[in-house]
Amino acid sequence: MLPRVPVVLLTALGAFLRFFYIGHQGFWYDESYTVFLVKHGSGTMLGLIPQLESTPPLYYLITWAWARIFGFSPAALKSLSALFGTLTIPVAYAATRKLLESRRAALILTALVACNPLLIWYSQETRAYELMVLTCALTLWAFAYALEDPRPKLMALWALACAVALVTHYYAVIAVVPEAVWLLYRHRRARAVYGALAAVAATGFALLPLALTQNRTGNNSWIANSSYLLRLRQVPGLFLLGPQTHLHTLLELLALATVALASVLVVREARGRERRGAFLAGGLALAGFLIAAGPGYNTFLGRNLLPLLLPAAIFLAAGLGAARRRLLGLGATALLCAIGVTAVLSVDTTYAFQRPNWALVAAAFGRWPAAGQSRRDGRIIVVQYNPGILPLDLYLPDLRYAKQSTLRRITEIDVVAALPHSGLGGFCWWGSECNLVPSRLDRHYKTPGFHVVARRRVHNFGILELRAKRPMTVRLRQVAVPVRRRAPDGRLYVPTHAQLHDAMLVQQA
Repeated sequence: MLPRVPVVLLTALGAFLRFFYIGHQGFWYDESYTVFLVKHGSGTMLGLIPQLESTPPLYYLITWAWARIFGFSPAALKSLSALFGTLTIPVAYAATRKLLESRRAALILTALVACNPLLIWYSQETRAYELMVLTCALTLWAFAYALEDPRPKLMALWALACAVALVTHYYAVIAVVPEAVWLLYRHRRARAVYGALAAVAATGFALLPLALTQNRTGNNSWIANSSYLLRLRQVPGLFLLGPQTHLHTLLELLALATVALASVLVVREARGRERRGAFLAGGLALAGFLIAAGPGYNTFLGRNLLPLLLPAAIFLAAGLGAARRRLLGLGATALLCAIGVTAVLSVDTTYAFQRPNWALVAAAFGRWPAAGQSRRDGRIIVVQYNPGILPLDLYLPDLRYAKQSTLRRITEIDVVAALPHSGLGGFCWWGSECNLVPSRLDRHYKTPGFHVVARRRVHNFGILELRAKRPMTVRLRQVAVPVRRRAPDGRLYVPTHAQLHDAMLVQQA
């Protein structure tokens, strides 16, 4: 078989898993900010990024141009991340081939990257994470060449890759800094190394004013308010299984056992360049993890650790590809890939594992004003027990967050609840339904002048529609919500955030 054929086939498999059914999930909360930004002109978008985002601007500029060509639908915008994820596969092969000088280990790594459920999840999200993975893979590839021969051209390529990675996401620093330190240690007499490091440092300093401005917005403060130990505990499962899967406990135990086996094989079976490359990749991953878990603990989160997934996987691939344990390594690789594909299929076939599809909820509301309504009439949408501005405004024109206490000429009130079901609720930050607060709809809401006219269910959402016979002046405190909140197991649900309140949205031309 030609040397490149397996890489092409594995890349095709990875592309299929990333592009398959890509438009069937809607935009979730974080993605709605991306869509909001790229719908503006480029200048306005760049002006809004310091206020609304916590990442540098490169991804948004690329997405802005992409949307002008392919449109703003979920399939169109998510496909850009899927393209980045697909390109990562051959880049990962090339980096591993250079670091380990083992074709078998490089192919094993390619298979692991192609089937990794966390990489596939972020390949279907309209955010900067998959571009960060790609650019950090490029830094590792360039690093492998510069480590062997630190001549100016190769060092310049590494510095360029690092600069692009940093302009994509601040957390690229956990990949860039360990590489820079090792290059400086190994080639401290090479002038080209100092020039490259100066260029990378200049990029970092140029981004510092933007990073400080974004930090003052407090957009990431929710991370520090959550349990650090819980965030730490989530990392192994996320790296191996992604956000959600059926048979989670069983698959996680199998995956962890396989990782342990691969680690033992690295120590006992790997030899020569393969062994040195494995420990170098593992060392880079460990150093990056310590940077994230120590100085960066306030923003420590599984998705921010994505730059470490490739070097960590290279360490495992070196063990699984050890020459004297060929069949054992190939069998363990097949098991990890099967676990990954199972997790991906679990998400593709289970609505509750996917990102909330607010487009379906918006479609259930229908157009506004409705038949017989004046354009001056309005409706209130209450998203029960879920605060903040939700992605509904992507699908419903003239929808805005209700800031005033009194609204006039209201003829309809719609109450939306994320209905309780297994897996809903708890600390979940990766965009699937589990991060919604569960509640049930009451039979009636005692809002003066309004009565229930319809009750609908849209997948795991419930909608209660109340109407008035004539336009009413409504004080928001009159829009009553249930007194009791119950979790799926029947216990009283107590929100963990002291400021939790309902999302009050109003649609009025």
